Amino acid sequence: MAQDRGFTLIEALITAAIVACGLVAIASIFSFAIRANISNRQMAVATALAYDKMEELKWATSPSGGTDQVALDDKYLRVWQITPGDPRILTVTVYAASNPLTHRQRELIQATTLLTPSF
Repeated sequence: MAQDRGFTLIEALITAAIVACGLVAIASIFSFAIRANISNRQMAVATALAYDKMEELKWATSPSGGTDQVALDDKYLRVWQITPGDPRILTVTVYAASNPLTHRQRELIQATTLLTPSF
């Protein structure tokens, strides 16, 4: 009488399918973590760029609206607008570089403050 030892082909295929599903789930978690890390880094850089521009314009003698492009770890576009009158409203918006697939810029942060001639 021969003893049955080992696994059948069905058991091996079921095990392989379970392992494959687990590996796909782990890969999707890594993909999500990488995208979140990139997004958080872009947001931190955009915040610093916005507040740097606001500080620069706060001390300017006659600030006016404009744009500039900044290249750090990625390319960012800063757009600032100043309303006329007293007090003036300064709005700085920072966009991420355009996506080559969609050709659209993504707004990362928009900050607004008041500019007054005296404190």
